[in-house]
This record gives sequence, C-alpha cells and structure tokens, in this order.
Amino acid sequence: MLDREIVAAIAAGDPAGLEAAYDRYAPSLYAYCQSLLTEPADAADAVQDAFIIAAGKVSALRDHDRLRPWLYAVARNECRRRLRSAGSAAPLHEAAGVTDETTDLGADLEQAELREVVWSALAGLTPSEREIIELNLGHELAGADLADTLGVPRNQAHAMASRARAHFEAALGVLLVARAGRDACAELAGILDGWDGRLTVLLRKRVGRHIRRCAVCGDRQRRELSPVALFSVLPVAALPAALRHQVLGLITDGSPGAVAQRLAVGHRVGALGPGGFPRPLDPPSLLRLHHLTHSHLADVLRPKFDVTSSPMSPR
Repeated sequence: MLDREIVAAIAAGDPAGLEAAYDRYAPSLYAYCQSLLTEPADAADAVQDAFIIAAGKVSALRDHDRLRPWLYAVARNECRRRLRSAGSAAPLHEAAGVTDETTDLGADLEQAELREVVWSALAGLTPSEREIIELNLGHELAGADLADTLGVPRNQAHAMASRARAHFEAALGVLLVARAGRDACAELAGILDGWDGRLTVLLRKRVGRHIRRCAVCGDRQRRELSPVALFSVLPVAALPAALRHQVLGLITDGSPGAVAQRLAVGHRVGALGPGGFPRPLDPPSLLRLHHLTHSHLADVLRPKFDVTSSPMSPR
C-alpha cells in the first residue's frame, strides 16, 4: 500500500490501514523514541500513543503522501511530553535490546571500536544536535520532512542540520585521528607526541594541514570520515514483538477503559497546525545549538583515548 492509501484506509476505519502503517513505520519510530528516552518501556508507550493519535487524527493530514514525517512529528511530541514529566532531557545511552547480525569476530571487534568513536562524538554534542543527527543520518529525514518533524521553518531546519553535522564531523575527525595514533603515520605521530588530550586551535590546524598534504592520512580521512557510514555502526533498538498486538488491540478494543484511554491520548494533542501536523512541543532553537568548544571535546576525549599508547586503548 502507498502511504496515501494507508491514510485513506485509516480514515475509513479499515484495520488494514493501521496494520500497514505499524508494520512499515513502527520499527524506525521505536528506534527514534528510544534515542530520546531512557527507558525502553517509555519508548514503547510513545509509539503506542503515536498510533492511537494516528487512528483518530491522521485524516487531517493535508498531504496523504507525508505519513512518515507526520508520524515522526507525533512521536516526537509524545517523547517530549514524557521528558517534560521526567523534568530533564534523557542522557545519551546505548540502545537496549538491539539488532546485530555480525558474526565475524574480527569485524565485530572493529564495529565495537567504531561504535566507541561514534558514541564519544555524539557525547560532545548538545541534546538538540544529537536528535537532529539521529533524524537526519539515522532516519534520512531532510528538507520539509525534517522541518515538520521538528516543528521549525524549513530554512531553520536546514541551518540546524548543517551545524549539527559540522559539529559531528569535527568530533569524529578528532576522535579518528586519536584512534589512528602513532602507527598510522610517523609525521602525525610527531605532531601528537606528548599530546595530553586537550584539543587546541593550534593542534587542530596543524593536524588539518598535515592531513591535506599527507597521502596516507588524507586517504584514511576520506575512507573513514563518513558521518553516514560511521553513524550506521550504532546498534538499532529492536522493536518489542509483543507491541504490535498490544497497540492494534488497544485501538480496536471497544471496552470503556480502552475507549477512555484513546480519548485521553487524542485530547492532549490539541489543535493541529498547518497541513495537519501537530504543533511541536519544545522545538529546537538555533540559539541552543551551541558551537562545540575545544575544552568540551577535550573532556570527551580524555577519559577514553590515549594517543601515547595503542589505538583505541582505554585508560
């Protein structure tokens, strides 16, 4: 079914519409919700409520081909609502219950090292930047879809995505240089000799100039510094198998308790905005996307990397 056909089926009360929407989008929505919330149970509840809202509100979506970003916008609001109740933003954490099809031990060790690099790079970003990276790189939302998911104008979404990606790339670049260590290039080893982990403007410029003129390090950067490829090594939160039956059953349940629950969830959405998208809770602001400071990156690097020893060796 095409998205417009799914929306039409949901609006007509055809259970096949919700089933198709769930099967197509619940896994990625759950992964996104898990990236924002601390507890897997909270992520499951957010996904459940997003589909309850879809059952009652998706007919207001003006462009029925935009079901995907609409669902992300709804799920985001449900996550923000839960974060408000918790009183703080969720900390960065590795996803619980993840999918991993890697069987080769050597490849698995390399994946673990790369994951450590990416987690460390993400830890150097603001929560808003991490969310934008998650949506942009992890879920391939861009342009109008990213803007409407976040609830900001399209030009603002573009600016925030560009800035978040630049900060992420900068953090990855520093961490990959540290990971390469002395073994990658004798000249680079000389530049890093005695480095205490503090990233200074001078050191960043020296390493940058070296990479631009060094065939070995330049090739390494081109091969390894791909934000999309590096982000993809992170584990993906696995959608609980029992959630499908729970969600679809609750939406079709005619008992007074189920009806009351659906009404309560739908009522808190309030009036929908232009195009039928929900009005955003806590949309990100350019003012909150602070530039990464050198000291912040140093704090990220210092506990995890020691360039005077073997690559990726923990302190």
